Amino acid sequence: MKYSLVDSIVGNHLSMVKQISLVIVSWNVRQLLEANLRKIFSLSPLVSFEVVVVDNGSTDGSAHMVRDEFPQVKLIQNDWDAGFAFPCNQGLRVTSGEVCVLLNPDMLIDVGVLERTYHELIADKTIGVFGVRLLTGEKEVLRSVRRFPDLGSQLAIVLKLARFFPKLVSRYMAEDLDYGISQDVDQVRGSYFAFRRELLSSIGFLDEGYHLWFEEVDFCKRVQNAGLRVRYDASVSCHDFVGKGFAKMKHGEKQRIFTASMQRYFFKWNSWWQAALIGIARPFGIAVACAVDWYESILKKNV
Repeated sequence: MKYSLVDSIVGNHLSMVKQISLVIVSWNVRQLLEANLRKIFSLSPLVSFEVVVVDNGSTDGSAHMVRDEFPQVKLIQNDWDAGFAFPCNQGLRVTSGEVCVLLNPDMLIDVGVLERTYHELIADKTIGVFGVRLLTGEKEVLRSVRRFPDLGSQLAIVLKLARFFPKLVSRYMAEDLDYGISQDVDQVRGSYFAFRRELLSSIGFLDEGYHLWFEEVDFCKRVQNAGLRVRYDASVSCHDFVGKGFAKMKHGEKQRIFTASMQRYFFKWNSWWQAALIGIARPFGIAVACAVDWYESILKKNV
């Protein structure tokens, strides 16, 4: 497994310390990534910024598009699907911004978001992680805030009970949260996930033991354990097209990775027996997801 860094920053921009560093991890979502980057560079924000794209071995020409259309972007090319935590850390290590933002490729940043992010995090050092209001493609508020995982809600998700009894996960899903009010929360969605660079020196980078999912939950947990706050800001927003890259994965593969990350989280932050229960439940969840893959393949053959 190899990766290469294509550093396209020209002139003296390479040595300039930016106020914000945006790190985008992308996999086979060329059109969405291009729209994301075009929107970023059309904003002309009142803060200086740099953008790093980490491509996870895309086969749709994403890396070529970035190199050809956005020469001001730093591009890291992996030749395999490296997940999320590892490539995020790759990107963070080649940036210099005072504030770091992890940004999904299927996002569109609205006017004022970067300025608000920078000034809030620099002005209030009690904030560890900063997230904003997320809107769907239909401009509806995305319920993106969660409470920290508890055993009951996670078992309900793995065993698919939440589909039939949604109240089992209502507290975890923060169904009572008013998204029109800025407030402190347990965790914010990793699609727009901001923090000061200095935090990496005190609590560390993302845990690369998570291939995908739960890495931002883990980071928020470490932030709060360090006595800092996770802040949701309702005054600015981004458009989130919600996991278009992940949608290309089969259900069984997603479930395998998701439940493995869940079990790792419980081993780190909860009792060993709770992690063991998650491990016992995992094969059922994976089997159901594989059955869905099989059913969908049958439907495709009959079309």
